[in-house]
Amino acid sequence: MKKNRRIVLFIMIVVFTLFNSIIKFKAFANDMQNNILTLEKAQSEAILNSNILKEDNRSLETLHDERWKTKRQEKQVKNRKSSSEWDATLEDYKYESGDKSKEVDMKIESNEIKLKEDEKEIKRKVLTSFQDILIKQKELDIAKKNMEHESKKLEILKLKNKLGKISDIDLESSQNKYDEFVTSLSTKKIELENLYNSLNQLMAHEMNERYVVVLDDIDKDFDIENIQRPENIMDMVLKNRYDYINLKNSYEIQNLNLNNIKIKYTPNTYIYQEEERTLNNYKESYKEKEISIKNELENEYSQLILSKEKLNDNEQILKNSKTILENKYNLFEYGRLSKMDIENAKIDMMNKELDYMNNKFEFQRNLDKYISNYDYVK
Repeated sequence: MKKNRRIVLFIMIVVFTLFNSIIKFKAFANDMQNNILTLEKAQSEAILNSNILKEDNRSLETLHDERWKTKRQEKQVKNRKSSSEWDATLEDYKYESGDKSKEVDMKIESNEIKLKEDEKEIKRKVLTSFQDILIKQKELDIAKKNMEHESKKLEILKLKNKLGKISDIDLESSQNKYDEFVTSLSTKKIELENLYNSLNQLMAHEMNERYVVVLDDIDKDFDIENIQRPENIMDMVLKNRYDYINLKNSYEIQNLNLNNIKIKYTPNTYIYQEEERTLNNYKESYKEKEISIKNELENEYSQLILSKEKLNDNEQILKNSKTILENKYNLFEYGRLSKMDIENAKIDMMNKELDYMNNKFEFQRNLDKYISNYDYVK
């Protein structure tokens, strides 16, 4: 009976322990799941908490209020015009003709474009922040591997120094190299912390929050030929660029002002000529901006093509490096290479992976920036 009781008790303990383990694993899995931060989630948080976007929205609200006041003023001016005693000012003519409403509408349009552009810029900053964190984490892994590898070499050299096979100078050189790796590792840890702080700042989160950042890979079957060329998107881009629209609207508003000035001042007067010079300056500015945007688009497209070619080349280099590492493993199995040789090959492989990651992220940034010129979902 006692034996049976012990067996039952043992089974209960096992079941209880197993049950607790399952509960703890689920809790751990949930914690990990909650700690995962996707790019989309981070971008949404950054947009929601952005002071720049809040200011953009406040500006739009103010302009909509101004439009309502302008409409009311137009009615008042038209009512005064019906009176025989109406002594109109230039400002009254702007209200009476509806030019003031056009001016406010243009400001609303350009501010709406600014809001969209600022949203895109915030998304790009978060993307860059994710990439920088992932790159720094890879650099940190390499630094750890280098330090561990150099530590093993240092232990071997210490033994050789005791046996008189190497000089104190050689040992000191190895020690200095190891110390450099230790310093590099510490530096990269600080840099990673700073990158997380920058991401938290973008999202308006607590500085000490840390995440497992997740970034979707680029579609390997992506075809660069599907990208619109600069000459095919120029008109669309000009309609949706705040810097260009703002300058063009300044020209249009000044043109409306000049039309009103004609009512009271002739072209040979100083006031008219001064306003006309201002109009021509605005025209030159937005025409220059048009040329600048065209050059900018062509440059972005060229950078995109070059980064894609560079990525393709680097992908092949990485594949070749993997093949070389596999071959070295085979040589190691046959005793033709030492374990230290394999460690060196692994570190070299990790550096090739880092190069590829840098190229991949560069292409991803260039692609996102260029497509956002005409794909307004971006």
